[in-house]
Amino acid sequence: MAITYLEPPKFIVENLIAEDGFVTAVGQITMRDEKGIAANYKYCDVWQFCDGKMAGLKAFVIKV
Repeated sequence: MAITYLEPPKFIVENLIAEDGFVTAVGQITMRDEKGIAANYKYCDVWQFCDGKMAGLKAFVIKV
């Protein structure tokens, strides 16, 4: 991550939903590119849990 990100991305979680072994986070990400210009994204992460451990992850990111 140190190579990919010049600084840590900033996350805003707008909704966090937990039900039936899944947790879904929906929100915004702001990241700076190699020129230092900020870019805004919308994201959705869906985590699946089984026996207290993460069993799967689907992540979607869209530049806005």
